[in-house]
Amino acid sequence: MMETSPRKEMAADLLRIEQLEVDFEGFKAIRGLDFSLQSGELRFLIGPNGAGKTTLLDVLCGKVKPSKGKVRFKDIDLSKHQEHQIAQLGVGRKFQAPSIFITLTVQENLLLSMRQKRGLLSSLVAKTTPEQRDKMKYYLHMIGLEHKAKDKAGSLSHGEKQWLEIGMLLIQEPELLLLDEPAAGMTDSETEKTGELLHKISDQQTIVVVEHDMEFVRQFAKTVTVMHEGTVLREGTMQDIQNDDKVAEVYLGRRGERDA
Repeated sequence: MMETSPRKEMAADLLRIEQLEVDFEGFKAIRGLDFSLQSGELRFLIGPNGAGKTTLLDVLCGKVKPSKGKVRFKDIDLSKHQEHQIAQLGVGRKFQAPSIFITLTVQENLLLSMRQKRGLLSSLVAKTTPEQRDKMKYYLHMIGLEHKAKDKAGSLSHGEKQWLEIGMLLIQEPELLLLDEPAAGMTDSETEKTGELLHKISDQQTIVVVEHDMEFVRQFAKTVTVMHEGTVLREGTMQDIQNDDKVAEVYLGRRGERDA
């Protein structure tokens, strides 16, 4: 029997946000935002500082509760769930600074993520199954750290630490991955590898990336959403975005290559 690709079915949005508002004591960080995402998308969020990009990720992972509006992931209302419940539903969030166990090896960090419901010690001393070893090997290869599996995480370069944390999220197999400036502080070579990694991941998972490095966005973005003053200004390909006068006025033209 022929299998149908999930990308081709697209019967419903994986994520749908309607008229979202986030109010911080009178300051509307997000106002009347509509946003949707389909399975298999690699979506970049760009816009000036204060546009609401990170706040949107905070809402999606449950760190911030909306004042108004609907946030539905696979038709589940995320606003009614706590952060740990949203993670269990299949939403993984990576913040800008890497959060890894620097005294443990790369392999042990992945093992801990895979067995996150156990305690730290029991996760490390429990015997790994062949399936778990295969899974670790697969994700070590995906993030390009198979040759450093037994190295302490603290000895990794900045870029390698970021890839390890992405691997720690991937091994939990979320359906939706939220990444906040994954290429920040990387060398040119690391940035290139990060872009390639995002494309590899998007073959299996849906990704939303907040990014300020416009060269990185130009090189690797498939679809771009431009945010401004807490709402969506424009959506489309990078070419659409670059040719839009309104976007150039509020962001691209004014800011140059990198938005500080």
